[in-house]
Amino acid sequence: MKAHSLILTLFLGHSFFLPSILGAYTPAGDVGLMQPPVPPVPPTPPAGYADASAGSYQVSPTVQAPTLGSPWAQQTMADPTGQDTQGYDYQQPAQTNSWAGSIQQSMGSGPSMLNYKYVEAFYKFTDPKENGMNGSHGLGLALVMDLPTIFFLKGTFAWNSGSGERSAKAAANADYDLSTITVGGGAYMAITPKLHFVAEAGLIYANFQADGVNKSYTDGGIYLRPSLRYLVLEWLELQAGVTVASTDDYDSKILDFSGYFRVFPMFDLNLGADFGNQNRSFRAGGRLRW
Repeated sequence: MKAHSLILTLFLGHSFFLPSILGAYTPAGDVGLMQPPVPPVPPTPPAGYADASAGSYQVSPTVQAPTLGSPWAQQTMADPTGQDTQGYDYQQPAQTNSWAGSIQQSMGSGPSMLNYKYVEAFYKFTDPKENGMNGSHGLGLALVMDLPTIFFLKGTFAWNSGSGERSAKAAANADYDLSTITVGGGAYMAITPKLHFVAEAGLIYANFQADGVNKSYTDGGIYLRPSLRYLVLEWLELQAGVTVASTDDYDSKILDFSGYFRVFPMFDLNLGADFGNQNRSFRAGGRLRW
């Protein structure tokens, strides 16, 4: 009996509430529920590109390879140094082996000709103005060493041997020797890169010994020599100077001229002449610079 009453109660309740629930439901069209948001419209692609929906894009314009004359022609990611030129059909210029090119290359390197660190060796012919003296032949050596800033040291040595005019009185004893030594130093001033003014001072010693001649002397004193050095070309240097000394028997005034011609990067040939009040000399030799 109780079971039947429970079933009846559930049935009646279900019959009563179901219509109410169904009646409370209203379709979305009648109530106006919120619609889902509209997806944003994609931006318009820039000019030169197709629609993304098409599944492909146009490739941007390709930068043309630089020409051979461009500074970037030989510089690539594979070879940043630009040494590999095979990709541009580049040919290295042919090496010339002309005589003029070799001479220019040899004269265009090495230390400057206007330096103050060199050794010079020369042949010297001296013609004394003393009556009864013939010309003499000899050798000379000069050494120049630079010091800090504009100063330098210089030393020279020269030796000549000649003969006098033979006579009945001195038929077998007419030979003579002349030796000179200078020790000094100086400083230079570069007026221009190719023109130097040089001031030099020091001590001078001269010894003249003759057989059968009534004149022999040993003389010494101080000397002063201002001069100019001019680099006319990269391979040609000219010098001119005046030496004034306190000597009595040896030359107290000498006017000198020299020309140096570069033949190797560190070696020059030179010609020169000295005109003194007692002797005239002519020189030819070589100079090694370093």
